[in-house]
Amino acid sequence: MDEQTTSPQIETIPSRLFFSALPTGALEFSCFVRLLGQNASLVACGEITWNIADMASTPGTLTASRSITDEEQAAGRFSLSAILPPGWGDSQLRVAVQSGPHTAVGAWTIARYVQTAEFTLPLRGQVLVLIGHRIGETHRSAWQVPAQQFGWDLLPLDENGLSLLTTHLSESLQAQDFFGFGQPVLAPAAGCVVQLVDGMPDLAAVGAHPENIGYYLEDLRRAAGNHVIIDHGDGVYSCLAHLKQGSIMVREGQAVEAGEVIGALGNSGFSAGPHLHLHFMDGPNLLTASPLPIALTVEGRTYAPQAGEIMEGYK
Repeated sequence: MDEQTTSPQIETIPSRLFFSALPTGALEFSCFVRLLGQNASLVACGEITWNIADMASTPGTLTASRSITDEEQAAGRFSLSAILPPGWGDSQLRVAVQSGPHTAVGAWTIARYVQTAEFTLPLRGQVLVLIGHRIGETHRSAWQVPAQQFGWDLLPLDENGLSLLTTHLSESLQAQDFFGFGQPVLAPAAGCVVQLVDGMPDLAAVGAHPENIGYYLEDLRRAAGNHVIIDHGDGVYSCLAHLKQGSIMVREGQAVEAGEVIGALGNSGFSAGPHLHLHFMDGPNLLTASPLPIALTVEGRTYAPQAGEIMEGYK
């Protein structure tokens, strides 16, 4: 592929790239790529060539190429993803995009994240992981708010660990019909509250996302509903979202301890049903921060829980 020009520029979403670890030890990687500057529109049937090269002393390399699809052309971006074997080290991602008369080339580091602190599940009792962040899941596919790409949606079960509901299943469930609605939400580690939003109403009905999409597109942070952002130090921030209206018990600037109650699980923001959304990021701004692949310490193990798991929460 001739690199006759490096304009337009090329960028990744998120801006910092990390591998995420699977329970098997394998590593997942994904990101979005888009072009910037003049003539930055993708051209259908243009070519994408990319490789991930391990920068260790005995490197391995994954290489792939494909055409830009009509859907990617319309969206103005494309996604890359790969699963790499255990032991793969910090790597370089190199992407070349042939789009019309232009070739854009970029290179970025993909790092194995080194976690220095312990983070716990911020709920009590038996907890179901509704959605995780494997490739193809909702969080991993978020490009407008990339900070949530390593997030989880969590919901407590009843006292017996057998049901999500306090009533019989029906087609007209309300938020209060879920056992988890109103349950305490805890700080996953010690830190300082740097941002919070309260006062957004909880959605009563469940089963579908809100229809007033324009309201959330005006300010994408509204999608988090009532939420708390905690600075845990060492460049790690947690976001605990969709909290119950009026339940937040902390204030900005307040220091919190691990396990301290910060609010209650709700159904505020862009939510189809009561749950706690949890993710970690490298800054306090939901729209500009990059996601961090933090592992949680659950039942004596430190790992990234997967969708469908039931775990014992904070004691």
